[in-house]
Amino acid sequence: MDFTLEEGEIHALVGENGAGKSTLAKIVAGSIHSDAGSMSLFGEPYQPVSRREGAAAGVAHVRQQLSLVRGLTVAQNLQLGRPDAPAVFNAGAARDEVERWSDEFGLGVPAETLIDDMALAIRQQAEILIAVAWGARLLILDEPSSALGPIETEALIALCHRLRSEGTPIIYISHRLPELTELADRLTVLRAGRVVVEGADVRDADLREVATLMIGDVSLLEVNRPEIQRGSTRLTVSDLSVSSPHGVGCHGLDFDVAAGEILGVVGIAGNGQESLAKALTGQVKLASGNVLVDDTDISGSAGQAITAGVAHIHEDRSNGLAASFTVADNATARHIGNRRFTRFGVRMGDKIAHHARELIERFQVRPPEPAAMASSLSGGNQQKLMAARELEQNPAVLVAHGPTKGLDPEAAKAMRDRCFAVAQAGGAVVVISADLDEVADLAHRIIVLYRGVVTDAFPIEDMTPQRLGAAMAGLSETSGVSGD
Repeated sequence: MDFTLEEGEIHALVGENGAGKSTLAKIVAGSIHSDAGSMSLFGEPYQPVSRREGAAAGVAHVRQQLSLVRGLTVAQNLQLGRPDAPAVFNAGAARDEVERWSDEFGLGVPAETLIDDMALAIRQQAEILIAVAWGARLLILDEPSSALGPIETEALIALCHRLRSEGTPIIYISHRLPELTELADRLTVLRAGRVVVEGADVRDADLREVATLMIGDVSLLEVNRPEIQRGSTRLTVSDLSVSSPHGVGCHGLDFDVAAGEILGVVGIAGNGQESLAKALTGQVKLASGNVLVDDTDISGSAGQAITAGVAHIHEDRSNGLAASFTVADNATARHIGNRRFTRFGVRMGDKIAHHARELIERFQVRPPEPAAMASSLSGGNQQKLMAARELEQNPAVLVAHGPTKGLDPEAAKAMRDRCFAVAQAGGAVVVISADLDEVADLAHRIIVLYRGVVTDAFPIEDMTPQRLGAAMAGLSETSGVSGD
């Protein structure tokens, strides 16, 4: 492939999952080596042998799989691996620098909060802040808005425009085509590792034609909301409170979800969404209240949740998958100890691989290789792998947190159809998402979280930008929402 990035431009790189976008980004950043060809950076020959060497040359890569060290604060991550870092870590100076950059760009990144305790959207912003602080001469952003809502996305676009005006070129990888019209200058489309459109002017681009070049027939992407008969209550949440020592927990939540129903949960990033997802899947101890699935209490027990038929699409794939394990191991992780795959305590590799191949084909995971490491897959294909594991059988309850995050339009359509399929089969579905269009396409009802409290609840027919905006800002209040 041939690719040219001009100084002071934002160049959008688009394509379906596995098209080669992230591979190109890693080659430019120095994470992997090309087999042939050459590169130049600002007119000088450039062939980095490591990501550190790329960073030293001024190339900053904010990857789709975020790379901040979780046991450290943002300030500590700022200095970790920094090309010009002093020999002795100065905590105060690092904190002040994070706060200065955060204030300057309006990002609201906390300097001394552990990465583990930050919402995914804030972690993405922290990665960008560190890249800028390191003095990036060329910035690569891989799906930077995938976990961001409208407000955070506007801030990201403003930051990109400011960096462009200061002369910093940006490679911007995204599946969110509409945002590119107000963000990017030029557009390159990849398909199956090859360039099919090179450097087109975004102002003249027909996004429908771009989508066609990416995936084929775009008419197949139209959302067709099926008629679903609502049944009896399957998920009941009563007086749910979750304490979080650093982030935002949940406080006094009451709602239920019936068979065949899809409940949407929205809010500005970091307002209790992660705590709610963990509570609904038994992953955290509750401060009060309980979670019932078909009258079985699963509160604080992931094992009970799995037994009760709860499936979980994680917002963060690094939590939802074991990246250092094979595709087959990840695909069959819910069957550990199952006699179909284990005999006398010994895992039967052939049967595991055969079962994994069936799931890989059914969920279109690429490449279709059970023995491949999960870490070797593109971000979108990792998302498909996680869905294959969780949706292999019709769950009683599906908690889908950012289910289409990082997926191309065709794969996103397939994921939404799978959410509908769970509801049609009698499951209760909770979709937690920063993508308001996704929630509007899927949900029958919506609840809005602000600082861990439900501020509004309404059927999808009553959703308006004004009502959503007020509730997400905490300007309305209700004690909870039921299914009535």
